[in-house]
Amino acid sequence: MALTKNARTIVANTSNAAGATTRGRLDMNAVQGPSLLTVKIVNGGTGPTLPCTAAVLVAHNATLPVVGPAGTDWKTFFPPVSPGTGASATLESAYQIPPSVMCLEVEFTGNTGQAVTVEAYLSELTTIS
Repeated sequence: MALTKNARTIVANTSNAAGATTRGRLDMNAVQGPSLLTVKIVNGGTGPTLPCTAAVLVAHNATLPVVGPAGTDWKTFFPPVSPGTGASATLESAYQIPPSVMCLEVEFTGNTGQAVTVEAYLSELTTIS
């Protein structure tokens, strides 16, 4: 049995400015099996006043909805996680995404006072032969 696996970038390693929101999304309709999602938040040498949180959202749509917060299309799948406000604090989390998920979004938001570095990547199984 041959498997085809792909690495997917949802949010490339980037700075989330103080008061900003960074989101990335992915159409999961062609995925054949469970996927592995990783998210990471790294505070700078001066921690933010309020922490950045990472939330994993899903949509029950056959086509990928526009990026946005939880609401009409996007629903919270895993509650937000955060490294807190400590200087140089790091959060790394991994989630197994079931094949029934149609659309996936990761949202980084909430930090004030300082920028933080964020990223989200997915390993997916697209073909079983």
